[in-house]
Amino acid sequence: MDMLGNTIIEQILKPGRTWDLVLLVLTFAATLYLLDRVAKGKPLPRIRRIAALEAIAEGVGRSVEIRKPVHFSFGAYGADVYGDSVSQTLASLGVLSHTAGLSARLGARFIFHLPQNPEAIPIIEGTILEAFTREGKPEAFNKSQDMRFYGTGTMIHTTGMSQSFMSEGVGLKIMVGRQYTTVYPALENAKLQGAIVIGGTARWTAQYIFALTCDYMFIGEELFAGGAVVTGNPYMISSLAAEELDKVFSIAFVFLGLILSLLLGVTGFTNIAKL
Repeated sequence: MDMLGNTIIEQILKPGRTWDLVLLVLTFAATLYLLDRVAKGKPLPRIRRIAALEAIAEGVGRSVEIRKPVHFSFGAYGADVYGDSVSQTLASLGVLSHTAGLSARLGARFIFHLPQNPEAIPIIEGTILEAFTREGKPEAFNKSQDMRFYGTGTMIHTTGMSQSFMSEGVGLKIMVGRQYTTVYPALENAKLQGAIVIGGTARWTAQYIFALTCDYMFIGEELFAGGAVVTGNPYMISSLAAEELDKVFSIAFVFLGLILSLLLGVTGFTNIAKL
């Protein structure tokens, strides 16, 4: 038993991982502190204004004025309900609910281009219908006509959306979620049809596509912040705040290392870093 206990301790306090453990403990402490504030109904940190989020109302209003529909999509692959991209899906559903609600309130036609994974369709449909019902207009959304499924693959999805842009028009195009660089044609086609284009993804490798094609974009983690803001979910806001504190701790560790290296020299700092 003692040998087993010693082995576990050695694995946890393995040389070179002590600072990782300290950072992990600080992150857990920050998370628990913020969750405790949520449970007690105390105020949480304020999230700054996000230009892409505020532009949605402008885009929906413009769609009403020019009598063209609002188009929304998670892309062909952007609605995972399991795996490491679920957080993006949850944030994107918040943006979807907000946009659908504005469309119902202002009287804009709302078209959703479905992803290829069928297990996400009931969640998407429920989110849209809930938003229209919240505005007292459940009958205004025609799911048989305005929920479009094209099949598997980005090219099929892009072709279907582009055909819809050209035949029905597009006043506002929103594409958020787990996106790849292959979304460029769909975003550019919407822009060529005169739409306001809003998009974003947390995948850093696809950021440049949205920067090239969008009038407004959610830059990386702004997608999570936008989802938290529109839903008003205090647990989402607290998790974002905990992540920001984690960054502060990490940056503080970097500066601490720099100071120690200046005070103790390279050899002394190396010995501490190996703890």
